[in-house]
Amino acid sequence: MTAPSDPLPNPPRTYRDCLDFFFGRNQFAVKLGLETINALLDRLGRPDRGLTFLHVAGTNGKGSVCANLAALLAAAGYRRVGLYTSPHLVSFRERILVDGEPIPADWIVSWLQRAWAPILELNATYFECVTALALDWFRACGCEAVVLETGLGGRLDATNAVLPALTVITSISLDHTSILGDTVEAIWGEKIAILKPGVPMVVREERPGLLAVLEDKASAAGSPVIALKDHPMEVSGGELRFHGRYAAYALPASLRAEEHQRENLALSLLAMETFLGGPLPAADKIIPALQGSRVPGRTQYLEGPGMMPVLLDGAHNPGGMAALESYLRREFPGRRILALFSVMRDKDVSAVYRSIRGFASGIRFIPLDRAVGKDGQGGQTGKFPRALPYGELEGLLGPGGTEGLLPLTLEPGALESLLRRDPERAADYDLAVVCGSLYLLGEVIPMLLPHYPGLAWFRRFEGES
Repeated sequence: MTAPSDPLPNPPRTYRDCLDFFFGRNQFAVKLGLETINALLDRLGRPDRGLTFLHVAGTNGKGSVCANLAALLAAAGYRRVGLYTSPHLVSFRERILVDGEPIPADWIVSWLQRAWAPILELNATYFECVTALALDWFRACGCEAVVLETGLGGRLDATNAVLPALTVITSISLDHTSILGDTVEAIWGEKIAILKPGVPMVVREERPGLLAVLEDKASAAGSPVIALKDHPMEVSGGELRFHGRYAAYALPASLRAEEHQRENLALSLLAMETFLGGPLPAADKIIPALQGSRVPGRTQYLEGPGMMPVLLDGAHNPGGMAALESYLRREFPGRRILALFSVMRDKDVSAVYRSIRGFASGIRFIPLDRAVGKDGQGGQTGKFPRALPYGELEGLLGPGGTEGLLPLTLEPGALESLLRRDPERAADYDLAVVCGSLYLLGEVIPMLLPHYPGLAWFRRFEGES
């Protein structure tokens, strides 16, 4: 913490300098606790006060549920809907959206200059800074509702400093075990701690033991619990039929092809009903909204002229990888799949790799540990310090475990060359799947952007760091 008598350095003056500062503030370190974020929000005039929040936690599916909720809020007539998610793929500004539009770069600069002293004096971390920035932007925009995704866990996550109108828990599985605990029960305890007195909580969980723990806590807090298991979604005759609390809904099955995304959709519909306290808007309003709410990098299928089809998926833990493997077996049976993956060393690497071996005919490992970033002081550092090097992967897999596995360095043109169809030779693979890390997706999307029209949304970020 900076001593009060120490002169403060000058704040950044450009957007790129702001990013260097943010990324240099313990980006991948974790400081669990709410003391600093509350102090920072106090210094900023409590931008969270007066805002209406829908707070979402869970292991997998958070981003998709948050995007669905933001779309449903707009369909229900809410103006200026804020959406806060993490991590970003290509641009930092993806994390903070209002009505689907990213926070402006110049506003980030002016905000950091205003928040400079309290950030340094409180020694706020990366996620604390970004959370405060988002809340201040939502206040400045006059948002009528804000969907807020937790960063890590729930109980001591910086987003838990707000008082929401609704809390939502998506699927729960093992991830971040060194921080949240090495059992599902421990992780569940961290996630459901976003519960607030009197505030409804909507959960996807079905396991009786976990639900019993929640019911005890919720009863003591006077908070209603609404479980998705009591409101099933069925697929019949090309329709998704959902039986909500207040009405039944029939939506096109094509709205979500993946089983796990259908469950995310059902959870979103139930949560929005609970928030509204009544039925959802008419189908002619919610269907177009949900059609546009797909999150980039979640079973995102891409085609481009002269290029191999690509599926981008941010699955990076056993639960996410199992959902991806199931989806590929169902939607692409018998296809020859080339997997391009990377993984962070704190993940369950063996489980991730087993899933990949289960669906891939060929595997290329992309070593993100070689990516170079800035350290916040004008120097260079490893961009992804948690990334697993290829040598460590070989050691984990042991003799014979690397059969069919090759490294692929993201040198200029290497990825495009691998994916480009050559009419002079038979195609080796039918589909390329990029998975294992959302950070990997962030590295490859700019390379794929010129070749795949389905990535056009990212063109607005061309040239950003």
